[in-house]
Amino acid sequence: MRDFLQSRAMRGGGLAVGTLIFLGIVIALQYVAIENPKRWDLTNSGKHTLAPQSRQLVETFREKDLPVEVLAFYETKDQPGRDETQDLLERYRDVWKNFTYTFYDPDRDRAIALQNKVDSYPALILKAGDKTERLNTIDEESVTNSLMKLLRKDSKKVYFLKGHGELDPADSGPEGFSVAKEQIEKQNYKTEEIILLQAPEVPSDATMLVIAGPKTDPMQNEIKAIQDYVGRGGSLLILMNPFQTPKLSESLASFGFQTTGGDIVVDRMSQALGGDYLMPVITTYAQFPITKGFTVASFFPQTRSVRALSPALTDIQTTELAKTSPVSWTIDEQQLKSGVADFNENTGQKGPIPVMSVSTITIKKTPPGTKPDESQDPSGSKNIREGSLSQLETDTSDQSMGQLDGQEIALKGRVVVTGSSLFAANRFFKLQGNGDLFMNTVSWLAEDENLIAIRPKSQKAQPVVLTANQSLISFMVPVVIIPLLWIVAGICVFLYRRKLARI
Repeated sequence: MRDFLQSRAMRGGGLAVGTLIFLGIVIALQYVAIENPKRWDLTNSGKHTLAPQSRQLVETFREKDLPVEVLAFYETKDQPGRDETQDLLERYRDVWKNFTYTFYDPDRDRAIALQNKVDSYPALILKAGDKTERLNTIDEESVTNSLMKLLRKDSKKVYFLKGHGELDPADSGPEGFSVAKEQIEKQNYKTEEIILLQAPEVPSDATMLVIAGPKTDPMQNEIKAIQDYVGRGGSLLILMNPFQTPKLSESLASFGFQTTGGDIVVDRMSQALGGDYLMPVITTYAQFPITKGFTVASFFPQTRSVRALSPALTDIQTTELAKTSPVSWTIDEQQLKSGVADFNENTGQKGPIPVMSVSTITIKKTPPGTKPDESQDPSGSKNIREGSLSQLETDTSDQSMGQLDGQEIALKGRVVVTGSSLFAANRFFKLQGNGDLFMNTVSWLAEDENLIAIRPKSQKAQPVVLTANQSLISFMVPVVIIPLLWIVAGICVFLYRRKLARI
């Protein structure tokens, strides 16, 4: 009897020690998890993961060691909304530990609400340095846009050229340009229309000039004003149309582009995907800041080719940024009107066809008393430099200036040309990667490379639809299999203890 009691006591003591060790391990793991939080997003759409642009933006705050404080005002009864917002803010905090947030009830914490001028809620107040942003629409896109405004020191201005049948930034119809304008303004850029026929030059406060789908050629003095603007280190975005604006197309040679105004691209790949054969699918991108890591397909409806000029001009670096598939080709206007889209080796070219190209133009200022070197200057590029020299004599504060060889001062003009204006029109802006490609282009032209990434999308609820087999598995595992395993385990333990008791 004594031996039996001693064996039972030993087993009981061992069980207690094992339980304590198990609890100690659980507590230790819990402590490690709290100190080093890690989240996994198992949703197919990445609903609980920050978009690359949001993450990149928060990493910029971290690199600058700039803390971000968020004040969230929610009523106590709005617990679901509060939990959702907390989950969103926690994603930002995972990237930057000094991204802190605090929740307040605007009724109970009335003094804090009044101090921050909160008169409607839910609301978020974001603070970084001496700048503050507030918003009532709370989602990732809104928070990220507010963070952009906190990070930017100045407000940049984008001008839209007007007077030649361009896409209208005020038009919300399918062929309008209002969605693009709205997205530009969300990045804290100011927008304004300009008629160069009524202005002597592109304003000096212009960060970028956008020419979106002109149907008629600008006048010669307008083209000169555009060239002079780029010659001052300006940024230019031109969205072309096939078979239109031959004079504007010809002038692009001075920026390093070869645009064949008499062609349009036909793509079999788009037909295979059930689309229009005049809407090429773009999946091939050059390694360039605009398209770095860009793996999303984009669509260029009714596009012409935009090639790099060969041979290249001095001080101009041109890159063919986006190309169509190898099974594409170009046809001329006569073939298009006749309805014959077959490849003609006499008038067309086989794919891949570049439909979007970019050039960086270095404009040098020669020190006073030194004659400019024009010995190597193919036609066109000289006009840019000549048009900008007088401006350079007086303007030495441009952000893009730098010293060359310790003497020459250089400006960097940036130009992007696309063969399709419709790819950024309202109808196609949100199609696959079109919007991201357009906005990456805007960010690069505005010298905001830190904003180049895939942007956050508003999340919509997606129902989970299970197949018959998936429904059966989802029922059997939690309802039948797991309880059965526990029953079997219990029977095994019971039989084992009964066997020990007989010994």
